[in-house]
Amino acid sequence: MGSIERFLALAGMACCCWSARAHAEPGEEGNPPTRDQCLDAHEHAQAVRLSGDLLRARLALRQCSAAACPTLVSRDCMAWLTEVEQQIPSVIFRATRDGTDLIQVRVLEGERELASAITGTPLELEPGVHHFRAELAGFPPQQTSYILQAGDKARVVGFAFVSPQATPPPAAVPPPAAAPAARDVPESRPVPTLTYVLGGTALAAVISGGVLGAMALSERDEREASCAPLCTPQELDRVSNLALATDVSFVVAALAGGAAVYTYLTRPSVGNPPSVAPSLLGVRLGQAGWSVSTGGRF
Repeated sequence: MGSIERFLALAGMACCCWSARAHAEPGEEGNPPTRDQCLDAHEHAQAVRLSGDLLRARLALRQCSAAACPTLVSRDCMAWLTEVEQQIPSVIFRATRDGTDLIQVRVLEGERELASAITGTPLELEPGVHHFRAELAGFPPQQTSYILQAGDKARVVGFAFVSPQATPPPAAVPPPAAAPAARDVPESRPVPTLTYVLGGTALAAVISGGVLGAMALSERDEREASCAPLCTPQELDRVSNLALATDVSFVVAALAGGAAVYTYLTRPSVGNPPSVAPSLLGVRLGQAGWSVSTGGRF
């Protein structure tokens, strides 16, 4: 190879290297940011940090905290970077199927895939409201919402998949037992004890009234024969008292008799359990002597 060809090759390589260096991102290794880039990153980091975009703020702070940046800018960015990294929340996804941990579960937020599998590694997100959706083949998607606060670290977001259970066949219902046939229970209307008491009271009052009435009539006849019309008030009072007692007795007899009739007519019916008819006892006298016989009806 001649001198000219060697010179052209070296020049081409130098040109390529310079072009790659010129198009490299500021802040990459071997390509420190310029002073203007540091100032722009410093200003941008403050703006996005105040808006709550902590992830973008961290990228800008990492750029302006480079050693190539001015000392004041680098010092501010390094201090802010520490604060922002402490404020960025993170989550850990967990999924179970019938209580067993799962791995092959896809987690999304809207159309953005956050995880293609459960790894247990914390995932950093922006603070705020997040709507997560987990997908597992053969199961309906599971959705949940969380509000991530600044400073939340490794917050567990769980999804529980439950296998459908087979519906058990309905239990056989035994046919209702036949009701026992009703038996005719003989009924009776026994006379209440109160009816006997009232009837006895009425009878006693009638007898008492009759006796007192007879005594009143006898006393009146005796006074007419002995002292009428000059009888003393005491003698006349005895006749009046006997007559009053007679009237009271008959009134009591009427009331008690009426009550006895009422209780007899309104007595309730009472079912009597079947019972063995009383045995009939018979005594006969024959030529061989005395004999006893029993019998009954059922």
